[in-house]
Amino acid sequence: MPSSRSIRTSSTGMTLERAPGAGSSGPSSPECVAGVPRTTVVAHAVRGSEVRPAGGAAPGGVRCPLDVPSRAPVGRSTAVSAVRIGSVRMIGATGRRSGQGRAVQPSPTSARYGRSEGVHGSGFGPFSCSTLHRRRTTVKSTRRSLVTLAIAGVTAAAVINGGVPGTAGPAPEVAAAQAGPTYVYKVHAPLGKAAQNLLSRGFDVLEQREGDYLFVLGDSAAGQKLKSEGFTSVIDEVLPAPQWTPPSRKSQQLDAGALEETYYGGYRTVNAQFAHLDAVASQYPNLTQAVDYGDSWKKTQGAGGYDLRAICITKKNAGDCALSSTAPKPRFFVMGQLHARELTTGDVAYRWIDHLTQGYGSDPEVTALLDSTEVWVVPIANPDGVNIVQQGGNTPRFQRKNANTTNGSNCSGTSGSHVGIDLNRNTNSHWGGEGTSAQPCAETYKGPSANSEVETRALQALWRNLYKDRRGTGNTDAAPADTTGVVISMHSYSNLVLFPWGWTTQYKTGNDTALRGMAREMASIAGGWQYGQPGEVLYNASGATDDWVYDDLGVASFVWEIGPGSGSCSGFHPAYSCQASTFWPKVKPMLMYSAKKAANPYGGATPGTCAKATNDGDVNIPDAGAAVSSTINVSGCTGNASATTQVEVHVKHTYRGDLVLDLVAPDGTAYRLKPSNNDSADNIDTTYTVNASTEVRNGAWKLQVQDVYSSDTGYIDSWSLTT
Repeated sequence: MPSSRSIRTSSTGMTLERAPGAGSSGPSSPECVAGVPRTTVVAHAVRGSEVRPAGGAAPGGVRCPLDVPSRAPVGRSTAVSAVRIGSVRMIGATGRRSGQGRAVQPSPTSARYGRSEGVHGSGFGPFSCSTLHRRRTTVKSTRRSLVTLAIAGVTAAAVINGGVPGTAGPAPEVAAAQAGPTYVYKVHAPLGKAAQNLLSRGFDVLEQREGDYLFVLGDSAAGQKLKSEGFTSVIDEVLPAPQWTPPSRKSQQLDAGALEETYYGGYRTVNAQFAHLDAVASQYPNLTQAVDYGDSWKKTQGAGGYDLRAICITKKNAGDCALSSTAPKPRFFVMGQLHARELTTGDVAYRWIDHLTQGYGSDPEVTALLDSTEVWVVPIANPDGVNIVQQGGNTPRFQRKNANTTNGSNCSGTSGSHVGIDLNRNTNSHWGGEGTSAQPCAETYKGPSANSEVETRALQALWRNLYKDRRGTGNTDAAPADTTGVVISMHSYSNLVLFPWGWTTQYKTGNDTALRGMAREMASIAGGWQYGQPGEVLYNASGATDDWVYDDLGVASFVWEIGPGSGSCSGFHPAYSCQASTFWPKVKPMLMYSAKKAANPYGGATPGTCAKATNDGDVNIPDAGAAVSSTINVSGCTGNASATTQVEVHVKHTYRGDLVLDLVAPDGTAYRLKPSNNDSADNIDTTYTVNASTEVRNGAWKLQVQDVYSSDTGYIDSWSLTT
């Protein structure tokens, strides 16, 4: 790595040079010591005169103009009626009102980071400072661009009192606190005791690891605290505080205008997400059921707040979408924004809902899935927290937790000191263990007691209504092999697939082999993410929802940490354009794979199926040649194949769009799995669902593959069949 790096900004005409040793992974340097920030950036005017920060002041950063387009969707709104059944309301459409609302324009602010002309001498092209996304060769190492405008969160000490619940804009009479510089500290904290010690001290530890180092977001006081508590750290990044401009106030009414509410370039507000659920439920009554499964903390206090909302999506037949664990179909459950600041997860949930409802009847894969499976989506599991985030407008606030002010009501609002309880540390699955904090203002505050939060209890009640309890209470007790269901909690970031146990690495679950195998497949589909128990790849975390789902019910559960640790689409607040260009294309096939696994996640034969059979022999696929096949002989089974026959395919190929795949039944009937297309990506790692109910199970089944275009080659690696 060169000893200094420079960039030129078009907005200021300044060149910034990184001082030698700043942000290095080695020992603390005299230029950059935790808690004692020194001059690490030298600013040169265009004409060559030199300007240095005075004395020992912390270095500042560059402010560039913002150019983010408004992305305001237009659609219909729906009036709905809701009936509460116990603690859950089932919502049905009562009518539809069409209307064209106004597009919500993001408020420009000169404090946003704009674009640079590029990195001099690096060979890299332009990069965006608008979301603090610098490349590895820029003025800072940017291993955790999670801070993507995270600093906006420190500008509002009174954030919890700063807005009207259910609105996108804050109350104008509340002034923002003046914030000093914010730093990303690189802290030596190897896996194990050192990492857990760091987490236990209440620091805002980012979900990113680099070898033996973790990263902490904080002000100069956080640096002093790291030093006083014996941690070895250096300042990896210095973040200037943006000037905060509130967005326009929005109506709380879920009308056509609410459906179009956006902030930060196109992300939907809570109102917009919930109006979307109502609109979808009205437009697709034969596929969907909207559900109100509880109230947020602020709503229980009569302080505004929100309903807690979900939607069930399936081809509805008798008994489908009922709040009963004896439902006829397996269930796939996915939720976003349990941690409010993780914007990508709510947007992925929104797109997933549209992909399923709009694809039924035209997309064979979606149609087969919804014919056989219930899909449940909670797009925003922490709406009070998201309301705090969205009040930052074009500089989203950095709220992670819910909005409960009962404990820690005097939290400063600066980085690492926020009100609320971490809903992913609050469950009674090993509550209060490693990876949690007892400090109310800490980002991982576990709450005053297990399951103390209404949002936690509401999710648990919903899951118990959807899934049977299939597991014992021991740490290594396994759920039966025929257990159905998969639960995904989407988070960001770090490109990780995590599975229980999260509270310890001392034990593996009784279903570890199956969970680990699924995680490996998910990570492969994502393009090579890391996977493992949290303590194997990041750090232990107790009281998490994924641990609770498996612990209490035995259902296969996973956490996806979506997004890279560096680059133009990294962090908690990536540019909205990253959703369509990067995240959705990557996560959609992961969701489809996981949803199909809900029928049989642990590999046991589900009722009405024959046991899974595999052929892992390699078969070369000739370039632009004749079709080849691989055979699985099924015997010892009775009756016909299932209407949800599963065909798991793994093909190595350098251009998978060249390939046509068919399942050929014993009688010669071919079922098209995949047509050729323009998909230029490598390899196929997908499970297809086929209605083969007219075919006899026993006999020779073939996976037939043909390369219909020239110039690329590959082979069948393996395939499996569950009839």
